[in-house]
Amino acid sequence: MALPIEFSQKMDMGGPADPHACKISMLWNWYTIDSCFLANTWHVRSKGMFAGSCLGIFFWVLAYLWFHRIVIEYDRAIVEYKLAKYNQQHAGACCCCNPNEMSSDSVEKGVSSSGESVNNNNDNSNFSPSDTPVQQFFKPVVEVLQHKWLAQHPTDDGEGGVQIYPSAVEHFTKSLLYMMEWACSFLIMLIWMYYNGYVIITCILGYFFGQLLFNYAPLTVVSNTKYVPPKEEKTEC
Repeated sequence: MALPIEFSQKMDMGGPADPHACKISMLWNWYTIDSCFLANTWHVRSKGMFAGSCLGIFFWVLAYLWFHRIVIEYDRAIVEYKLAKYNQQHAGACCCCNPNEMSSDSVEKGVSSSGESVNNNNDNSNFSPSDTPVQQFFKPVVEVLQHKWLAQHPTDDGEGGVQIYPSAVEHFTKSLLYMMEWACSFLIMLIWMYYNGYVIITCILGYFFGQLLFNYAPLTVVSNTKYVPPKEEKTEC
């Protein structure tokens, strides 16, 4: 006869069952004392210890949301720094326009508005409107699987915009931060999978308050040319 998982953890080969063994269940439960999380060393032996564990999990989820915002803000800080550096280097190149803007003639010739040559990588000679539906499906797949994107890093988007890339050190730091965020999220998922009702409620509350505290950010950015104030006529730059 198969034993329930919570009881099978108490069995000792050749000896009596340990009354204080970890209670583990793959079904919804409300265990408090003798509940265990992630490892045998995290063995709850009192109600006070369980309350402390719930409080720690709450702040863990809260810290995860904080760290997630830190990763996003780090990306934004890199963009702002490099954009300010670009604008400083190209100050005065165009008296009446945004330094990032390029005329259509300059883009076609591969020259920026500041007189610099740019790498226009929008040559889609590999794709033709006369391609069959099968070719239209497989050509992009083959293009991606060739892994040209590992070596080719265009500096413009073909519409006059400038693409900003992190440096090697910044990319390493970003990868490290994303790895830490990914590992933290999976550990929280493992705690969730103990199906303990108190712990699941704690995780939900931690996520809610984390979003409330650390995820207040603009929904989008609307340019002045697209935004028309109420009861006012649109003015052109």
